[in-house]
Amino acid sequence: MTFNRRYVMPLLAASFFAVSLTVAPAVMAQEKTLRVRFYDDPAGFDPANIFRTENENIAYNIFSGLTTYDGASGNIIPDLAESWDTIDNKRWVFKLRHNVKFHKGFGDVTSADVLYSYNRIRDPATGSPYASEFAGIDKIEAPDDFTVIIELKAPDGNFLHTVANYHQGQIVSKKAIEAAGRQVRWQPVGTGPFYLDQIDVNSRIVLKRNKDYFRGPAPIETVIFQIIKDESTATIALRKGEVDLVMRSNRQENLETLQKEGFVMNRVDDYAPSLRIFNPNNKALSDVRVRRAIAHAIDYDAINKATAPLLQNYTASILMPWMTGYTADVPRYPFNPDLAKKLLKEAGYPNGFSFKNLSTSAQGVTEFQQFEIDYLAQVGIKMEMELVDTPTFNQRRNNGDFDSTSRLLPAINPDMVLFSYLHPDNIAPKGLNGARYNNPKVTELLDQVRAVIDPKQRTQMYAEIQKTVMSDLPYLPMYSNAAVWPGKKNVTGVKVNFLAQVNFFDVDIK
Repeated sequence: MTFNRRYVMPLLAASFFAVSLTVAPAVMAQEKTLRVRFYDDPAGFDPANIFRTENENIAYNIFSGLTTYDGASGNIIPDLAESWDTIDNKRWVFKLRHNVKFHKGFGDVTSADVLYSYNRIRDPATGSPYASEFAGIDKIEAPDDFTVIIELKAPDGNFLHTVANYHQGQIVSKKAIEAAGRQVRWQPVGTGPFYLDQIDVNSRIVLKRNKDYFRGPAPIETVIFQIIKDESTATIALRKGEVDLVMRSNRQENLETLQKEGFVMNRVDDYAPSLRIFNPNNKALSDVRVRRAIAHAIDYDAINKATAPLLQNYTASILMPWMTGYTADVPRYPFNPDLAKKLLKEAGYPNGFSFKNLSTSAQGVTEFQQFEIDYLAQVGIKMEMELVDTPTFNQRRNNGDFDSTSRLLPAINPDMVLFSYLHPDNIAPKGLNGARYNNPKVTELLDQVRAVIDPKQRTQMYAEIQKTVMSDLPYLPMYSNAAVWPGKKNVTGVKVNFLAQVNFFDVDIK
């Protein structure tokens, strides 16, 4: 039995979302400027190598994919592709919109741009950590300027996530990439509702409205991202009216203050888990008994409640409860310091050991990390903080150059999380598998699950993967994140999606 699925029914995995396609207002406000707090050093906006949520928020508004995510529901909706067809989840035919223009005079979008964008990601010379997302592609063809045909090696019911406006799915201009040369990450050219107008890596990023955007011009003319690293300073800036919206406020006391004063708490809950990554190149951390000892030694539930109950919740899996395939039936590690000491003794570390935890100097040693340090010290483990600047942190983390570190990977597609973290093809520096995890049983399930069309069978396979991984514990879930963007009451349409992103095309100032 075969099915012909149009874009209105693209994903069984996302069937719980309701589709709503945003349309630009008929009457456009003139010269409105939105000032947004940006919380760290910008690291560039090249889709081939972009990382960190704050940079992805910029790219999300500059670029387009074949598909994208509705801001309110999170559902897959058309973007550069106005429609698509598949009868078997293996052969996908996309029909592109006509007369879509790249920013800054780089011409109209055609199927050749899609092929170039995807092949650039797939090219080993590019060194993209997202190349593995296209590993399932057998061939890509462009029979005409507005048709793209993608043949997969096996059926993939989640493939529309792969070509969405996120990381590898973002479409670039070959001419613009070649013109930018080595400065490509600072000269992004896309087709989204805004284009990059100015950037000072020490102070601000300025986006301007794309008047030729295919959905129509956005209500806001200018979005100024002001770089304010300190959370308290950002809170003061919002209270004084120096900014209109704070991108990701992550301090409990600041949120409490703003909430009491009547600022709007734009938020999404449980959008992604924050994971501690264990590098097996460290002898002690290569022993699963040691990793389990660390898990039992730290009371993460108590830390979350003590430090950030408005921002963090306990979680026991690397998938979020709203994701297709999530299961709560996984090995758990309740707080038990006596068991932690026993496991350490069995592993040959009766007196404990020390390891370094890589983090950013911009963040410093957080209250959360200080709790971790104290808990571990009670069982004889010394966690030494290694603080480096943000670009160095990102480079070292992507290269797998650490004993332990943390990572958060927002995603709506469960395959992106599981493949990125668990498949041996993605072992750092090729991909995001910083734990260098390589379990043949899990790898086989990962390779098989994408081809399974029956949703019940897929769910069972996802559950088995999670159970095995949480037993092996290459990654330790610390908490699930809420993304909170406090803003003024007159700033409307701020819909934080499951990628912790805001589409500023939806935002207006009343």
